[in-house]
Amino acid sequence: MPKFAPFALLLMANLALAQPQADTPLQRTEAMLEAVREEQRAVYQQFQMIQSLQQAELQNTDPVYVPQGQIPNYDDMARARQEQQVRLRNYSSELQQLHTRYRDLGAEAAQLLERMRALSQPGAR
Repeated sequence: MPKFAPFALLLMANLALAQPQADTPLQRTEAMLEAVREEQRAVYQQFQMIQSLQQAELQNTDPVYVPQGQIPNYDDMARARQEQQVRLRNYSSELQQLHTRYRDLGAEAAQLLERMRALSQPGAR
């Protein structure tokens, strides 16, 4: 997903910076988990912003400004309503993508936690 590319690049850079300090499998796994959690927080914030935009759009009952005392142009009103519906569909699609990404990151974090537990057991390494 191209929308997540900046987050992924940022996280890879963070992970690359953390790598020299991470010399054991457990430390590397901890660094990976922190990177996943960081991306998950970023995705959640983006979700909240898009959700706010969607709510504002839903509350906007007059998509066209008409000076008081004037009659709105039907074509302008129809075009504005159509544009509003397109924006709402786009917001819904983005929210679904972000929700899916957030859920996938949660599953990845759970796997990393399980791996950390296994590495923390005595005799594991």
